[in-house]
Amino acid sequence: MAMLTTIRNRSHVFLWALLILFLLSMSIGGLVGGANIMDQLLGRVNPAEAIGSVNGDKITPDQFNQAVTARLRSMQDSGMEISDQYLETIRQQIWNGFIEERLTNQAIDDLDITVTDDEILYHLKNNPPFDIQQIFFRNNVFDREYYMQALNTPGIVDWAPIEAWMRDFYLPRYKLQQIIKMSAVVANDEIKNEFIKRNVDYTISALHIPKMAIQDRVIKPREDDLKKEYKNRIDSFKEQEKRSISFVSWPKSASKNDSIRTKDEALDIISKYKDGADFSDLANIHTQDPGNQFSPDSGRGGDLGWFGKGQMNKSFEDAAFKAKRGSVVGPILTQFGYHIIKIDSIKNRRKKSHQVKARHILLNVDLGQKTRTDLRRKATLFSYDAQDYGMSSAIDSHNVKIQNALNLGEADFFVSKLGPFRSAVRWAFNSKIGDVSDPLETESFYAVFKLDSIMPEGVKSFEQTKNEIYSDLLKESEFEATNLYAEEIKSEILNGSNFKSIKDKNNRLEFIPSDKKKLSGSFISLGKSEQLVGALISSKKGSLIGPVKTSRGYGIVKVENIAKFDSANWEVSKDLIRNDLMAKKERETYGNWMNNLKEEANIVDNRKYHF
Repeated sequence: MAMLTTIRNRSHVFLWALLILFLLSMSIGGLVGGANIMDQLLGRVNPAEAIGSVNGDKITPDQFNQAVTARLRSMQDSGMEISDQYLETIRQQIWNGFIEERLTNQAIDDLDITVTDDEILYHLKNNPPFDIQQIFFRNNVFDREYYMQALNTPGIVDWAPIEAWMRDFYLPRYKLQQIIKMSAVVANDEIKNEFIKRNVDYTISALHIPKMAIQDRVIKPREDDLKKEYKNRIDSFKEQEKRSISFVSWPKSASKNDSIRTKDEALDIISKYKDGADFSDLANIHTQDPGNQFSPDSGRGGDLGWFGKGQMNKSFEDAAFKAKRGSVVGPILTQFGYHIIKIDSIKNRRKKSHQVKARHILLNVDLGQKTRTDLRRKATLFSYDAQDYGMSSAIDSHNVKIQNALNLGEADFFVSKLGPFRSAVRWAFNSKIGDVSDPLETESFYAVFKLDSIMPEGVKSFEQTKNEIYSDLLKESEFEATNLYAEEIKSEILNGSNFKSIKDKNNRLEFIPSDKKKLSGSFISLGKSEQLVGALISSKKGSLIGPVKTSRGYGIVKVENIAKFDSANWEVSKDLIRNDLMAKKERETYGNWMNNLKEEANIVDNRKYHF
């Protein structure tokens, strides 16, 4: 215990990143925004209430907002482009993260899981988590010697935040996972079967009966069948209220004047360089290239390293490869903005292997305040005219194009052709048919909306679902007919016929004279299915298998040969396979445990009233 006491007293270097990680872990969660004021006025949501809860444990809008913002900022800093669809995925991932975090905390409390000093010390010495190991990386490898030195030498590192993180976050979850994973069991037969799948060759011949080969045998669903299925599935056809809107939009695109302004900024930076300023310093100050960042406190000086032809944008490349060593060229316009390029070195100038080592400063062509004001003015004037004289008249007089977004749900986040536009959805669900909005905006657009129609909450009619039901029942009927035909074919084979002769009588069948595969692979025509793999594992040479269901029909398979079982390889591989299967089982066990918790939990989702 003396060592842990010593650790607590160390106070020179603070691992703030890890401490922040710990604090964030207490509120994993949702997306930028807040509750709609109209929803508040109408009494739909109390701004003091949570955006959701898990068994009474509240999730606040601020927690949700901060978590999504942090995730987006991290991804953007790494240079990732985030599409509209991916943004919604991020929101949902974080929402699920909140739910799982709350359920995990509750399970830890229910099981009364606690962490002792001895446990913290043991894991720090013998099993440090990867999050901690990363702090002690040298050349992208965990430096255990340096780590142990820091662990045993006062003053190198302040371990108090790490101890807090281990005690309050990491180890309780680690111990919970160990408890859950105890139920994961891998039988010896599972290990041997997995070895066979990976290592033993099976040679088969087969006859595949695709659904398309028996269309004349398929019983088409009748109207009565469709109506009966509709009644059986009616709960699945329930729909929330939907609203449809039309809109005119103005993209927040940089103007010609914005481009000129940015070019002038680039020229000013070049002047500073000519006056004696260091290019690397200028790059660290001015560049908007996310790849320039070396650490939170320093940059790469715009360093691009060595590159050859064909690796850069053509305009950039042409300028760089024509320049002399030591020269600065630009501004060069590409789709990314204006570049200022400094040539550090050149090699193999007149050869195909010609390369350049360069630095650059990137200035994005951003939307200027004047451009922003002009766009806002256009949207505002259009909105006034549309509210006073009608949408159609305003469209004609302003010479703009109208677009539509149909069947929006109250919880929707995206508007067709505009991307994320939660304020537009909120407006639609707080308006009357025919209402025209004031200008609304996102980071990408100004837009004016008109509410065109409302489809009340209810159940889809039989006519609306008829085609869907017909397709589902037809598919079932096709598989049934295919299976019956496959059984007939199998009887013929057992009575002396062969695959080829049967194929000759029906060209729509698929004959596979020979195919050699490991069971982890995919057989010609038959594909890969658990039913087929299971049947082959338990088969012998000469066995007739089937009918086995495939993605397109049914197959009848003859086992022509099974390769010899390699006992030596088995002895070498079985422990590795056991570990692979155990890891998979543990993940499945934990996932099933969490899913069961979710099903039994009282989860309140008020996101539709926020953001």
